[in-house]
Amino acid sequence: MSPQLLGTLLAVGAVPVIAYRLGRTHAAWQDVRSSKRSFRRDRRTAWSHTARLAVGTLLLAGLTAAAWDLAR
Repeated sequence: MSPQLLGTLLAVGAVPVIAYRLGRTHAAWQDVRSSKRSFRRDRRTAWSHTARLAVGTLLLAGLTAAAWDLAR
């Protein structure tokens, strides 16, 4: 498999994943701001979405760096 194809496939897979995670994180924090009840539970949910976004972004950045290094 050529490095350019690998990079393209990685980008094609990464963009929707990051966009989905970003959307879920944004929605979770909006729920925290808008709710008056169950604030603690909503805040935990928002932080879990934020953590998943951060871990996913770091993982994809690491894979991108590895693919870049292999392509050179």
